[in-house]
Parts: sequence; structure tokens; C-alpha cells
Amino acid sequence: MVKEAVGPLLVAFAGSSDSQQDVLYPFWALQGDKLWEIAEAADLALTSQGRRPKLSALDEANPLAGLPKDYYDRLSEDLELAEWAVSTLLLRFFTPTPPLFLEALGLKKLVAGQIATSLRPVPGEPYAHRNAIADVYGGNRVLGITPLADGILTVYSDDKGPYADRRLPEIGWIAYTGDGLSGHQALTAGNRRMAEYQEQQKALRYWHKPYKGHWTFETWAVIVQRRRRWGRGQDGQQRREFVWILAPVPSPLRETWPPEVIEALNQDDGRLHDDSLDVIPVELDSTPELQPTSARDKYKRLSAAAHRTAAGRTRRSKLAQVERYLRSPAAREAVVLRSQGRCENSSCIGHPIERTDADEPILEVDHVNGLARTGQDTPEVMIALCPNCHALKTRGRNRQELQDRLLDEARSRHQAFIRGD
Repeated sequence: MVKEAVGPLLVAFAGSSDSQQDVLYPFWALQGDKLWEIAEAADLALTSQGRRPKLSALDEANPLAGLPKDYYDRLSEDLELAEWAVSTLLLRFFTPTPPLFLEALGLKKLVAGQIATSLRPVPGEPYAHRNAIADVYGGNRVLGITPLADGILTVYSDDKGPYADRRLPEIGWIAYTGDGLSGHQALTAGNRRMAEYQEQQKALRYWHKPYKGHWTFETWAVIVQRRRRWGRGQDGQQRREFVWILAPVPSPLRETWPPEVIEALNQDDGRLHDDSLDVIPVELDSTPELQPTSARDKYKRLSAAAHRTAAGRTRRSKLAQVERYLRSPAAREAVVLRSQGRCENSSCIGHPIERTDADEPILEVDHVNGLARTGQDTPEVMIALCPNCHALKTRGRNRQELQDRLLDEARSRHQAFIRGD
């Protein structure tokens, strides 16, 4: 019975060329997952490897097989549970659903148009802690990137830390930090699963916990880009970390996704966008392994990154907005490097080289004429000032004259650094 029923389905929807032999594997393997029972299985002659019965033995015995009785009875009596089970399997293994697939399985009446609403949990469900989620839906109780019991990948973001996850301003997409608490992150474990979902353009679940709040299944989301940046691990040390850009979507079904999400997925080439190569934290400049180049070369690299970001302001796509946000430190890092720890106002009479208890320069990087006025976020129109000069430039009686001089100073210093003077 199973061979006659499943064989044609494998040919039609799985590209099977040998329907009889290919039916054997799922027929036998499902019993290992406790989802399937085969009568008198122990009496069947096995292949030489002993992994499964011979096809001839199954043909001769033609054993009864099917769902365990308790499962069958529950699914038969509880239509809502059956909808959930079928919808979850379709989402996990058959997305997008092949044309005529539901009709061939006899399931169109059961789930057609109801897959998204049949899934559990539903967006907005709150839970006091991770254990409560696992008690209801299974899955790991600690990991940040892990599937629930239904096998669909889920990511967790806690405002308390330890990761710097955040919603991106204006667009509402999510910059989600990768897996790994300390040290440079690698494309393993949870990060590997994320890469698979990115490649397959599958939706995952995003859970969020505000500070002192409850865990909530906030939204379905798809990965539209993978980046790498500098961050700080749980040990307090700088490290390279992955940033997965998650675009919220109404449901895991592609036909419900907004046009800007589809556009971003079409733009995504799956490669790693590595911001850690040119947006390097200033405190790492003295680390030997990260200083193969001169201060001039670092400045040029940071300046180029800032100009690429500024150029993106003319592009209206969501991914351009993502890049502008995540690459914004480049211009500031360049100016701090250029200042060499000293106020860049040549007529400073305040404290041009004052430092903090942590031996960091007390400098404030600012746009000479304001970002809103110039639209530029690049080093040649930015300057590093001590707090006193910053106040004079912003609120002083002669601020316009000072701003003109500071703009000339910034441009002159920028050109000198570019030339290597």
C-alpha cells in the first residue's frame, strides 16, 4: 500500500527515478523517530549492511505499517492539531510548496490558505523565561540560535545582553549578532544554521526580551544579508563578530513578504560583507597583528569606507540604509586616528591633550557645519575637538568664524593624511 501510494509522489515531486527503492528509506527510517510503526519488523530479512530490510522481504511480508495508534487517534479527532502538524511539515520541508502538491496528498481542503494561521507559536505570545518556552514548544533552553521541537530555526535576543542586537533606525530591520560569546566568531554551530537559512531564503522565528520584560515571539524574519564587524565579547575583548540582517515578515510564506524584502533578497548574493577590514576600532591600532599598514594607509582605508557609506545616501534601497548604519563608525574612526589624540583646533586654549582615567583622549568628533546641512559624513568635513572648543564651535558668539576656520583645518589635515605629509 505505501509503495503504491508514496512511489508516484516521489517521482512527481522529488525527482525519483526508482520509486520502489526510494520508498524503502522513509518507510523504514521513520520508525526510528517513533513516528511510524511496522508490524513484525524484527522478522524481516535485512540487507548486508543491516541498515534496512530487503525490498524483496517487504514485498513478500507486506507488513502493516502506519502512525502509532495514539497519534492517529489524536490527529483524527483534533482537526486543529492536524492542521498544525501538516502546516509545520510543509513549512519545514516543502517551502515553497510545489504546485498540485496538496491536491496529490489529499490535503488541500485541510490546510489550503491556512498554513500561516495554523502554526504555533503565534506572534505576540509572551513567556516569563526560556524554560517556559521550552516547556510548551521544546527546543534548547539556553542557546541563542536553535530550533524549537518542530525543527524551525529560532533566534533569541535579550536586551540585557550579552550581544549588541538592535533594531536599525528608520527601517526597523534587525542587526542580530552571531553565535559565540568571546573570541572571533566562526561560521559554525548557530552561525552555520543561519547561513543555511540565508541561502535557502527561509523564514525563522525572532524572539525578543526587553530589559526586565518577558520573552515574546515578536516576528517571523528572513536573513537578507550577512556582515562582519568589530564588537566586544563577554570577556571584554574586541573581536570580529557576524551580524545577520533580519527583515521582519508577516508570515513564513513568501507570498506575504513586502516588496522591499523581496528586493533585498534578490540583491543579496550570499557573500560576507566584511566591515571589520576597514572600520577598525582605534584601540586596536597598536595591536601588532592588526597593524600591517601605516597610519596613512589606515586613514585612507577608513576614509574610503566613509565615502562609500556617504554615496549610499543617494540610494533608497533598504540594504543601502543597512550599510549606512553599520558602516557609520568609519568616518569617526578616521578623524580620531588623524587627530593623534589632540584637539584639531589649532588655536585651542583649553585642554587639547587631556585624557581620561582609561588614558583615552577627551575628544568629541563633530561635523563642522552639521550633518543635516551638508549631508556628508566623511572625514574632510569632520573634526575632533576638546569639549571646550566643541562648545565654542556650537554655541560661541563667534562660532561662524570658528566653523569656517575649522572646515579649512579639517580639509587641510585630511589632504595631508591622504598624501602622507
